[in-house]
Amino acid sequence: MISAIILLVISIALIAISSDVLVNSAVLIAKQWNVSEKVITMVLIVIGTSLPELIMTVRASQKQEYEMAIGNIVETNIFNICVVLGLPIVLFGPIRIVNFHVIDIIVVLLSTIILYIFSKSDKKLTKIEGFLMLIIFILYYGYLLFMN
Repeated sequence: MISAIILLVISIALIAISSDVLVNSAVLIAKQWNVSEKVITMVLIVIGTSLPELIMTVRASQKQEYEMAIGNIVETNIFNICVVLGLPIVLFGPIRIVNFHVIDIIVVLLSTIILYIFSKSDKKLTKIEGFLMLIIFILYYGYLLFMN
C-alpha cells in the first residue's frame, strides 16, 4: 500500500515535469519550423498524450473488456472538455481562442454522433465502423496539416 502511494506521487510529479517539457518543446518546434502551434499541438501533444489511452483501450479490447474500452474513450473526452479545459480557465482566467475554427467543432460533434449511432445500432462496433472512424481522423488531420 505504501509503495503504491509512493509510486503514485512520483508518477504525478513526473507527469507534471514531462508535460511542461512537452509544451515548451512543442512551442519551440512550432516556432523553428514556422508551423502553427495548433498543428504542432494536434500532432505532437494530442497523439503523445493519447497513446496511454490507446494502449489501455487496445488491451481492454484484447481481454474482451469492451465496457472499459468504450468507457475510457467517452469519459476521457468528457474529462478533457470539462476539466482539462475548465480548470485552467478557472485558475488563470480566459483563454484566447485564436486558431480554433468551426471545422474543429464539426469534427468533434460528428465523431460523437457517429460513435453514438454505431454503438446504438446493434450494440456493437464493427471493423467497418472502426475503419470509418479512422478515415474521419485521417481526413481531419490531413485538413489540419495541409490546409492550415
